[in-house]
Amino acid sequence: MKPLSTGGHLGTGSWDIAAVIVLSAVAGAVLCGLALAAYRQRGTRAYLLIALALAALFARPLVALLSGFSLVSGPTHHFLEHALDTLFVALVLGAVYYARTVEKRLDEEGL
Repeated sequence: MKPLSTGGHLGTGSWDIAAVIVLSAVAGAVLCGLALAAYRQRGTRAYLLIALALAALFARPLVALLSGFSLVSGPTHHFLEHALDTLFVALVLGAVYYARTVEKRLDEEGL
């Protein structure tokens, strides 16, 4: 395996950035796990969308780690990060919209 680099962000390898990325991955995994537990308990589509959004957030440091070990190229790394950001925003907006309109309408109809 190649030594850890920072994916071009700092130019040379740095264990400080690697530590932050690992901490981010651990925090993202915990949040994703909590969101999945909440979805399992509630079972609504809004909770599912939030769990998926947090899974996208969790994937970002994984992409950074793959880039750090030169398994993903710099341009691919940046493309994936921006794509995951876009996915995160779309899923959160979808969850809010669904919870505020669709679920409210279903509750009013007694379904």
